[in-house]
Amino acid sequence: MTNWFLETIGLLVTTVGALIAFLHLHRTSREMAVIPAECAPLVKDRRMLMITMGLMAGWFIIQYVGLLIT
Repeated sequence: MTNWFLETIGLLVTTVGALIAFLHLHRTSREMAVIPAECAPLVKDRRMLMITMGLMAGWFIIQYVGLLIT
């Protein structure tokens, strides 16, 4: 019982952290509308990081729902 509870709490915390990171990247990408030419390569890296965090958050949500169902 304790093991299941700790795994659930750990998965919830990881999911919330991934969602917060994704939402922060998504919100600040709108604020970066005008950037200098030197920072153009960073925009691609930031976009890839945002996609990765979104996929991770989605996968964690699926795992969390599956854990609660079983």
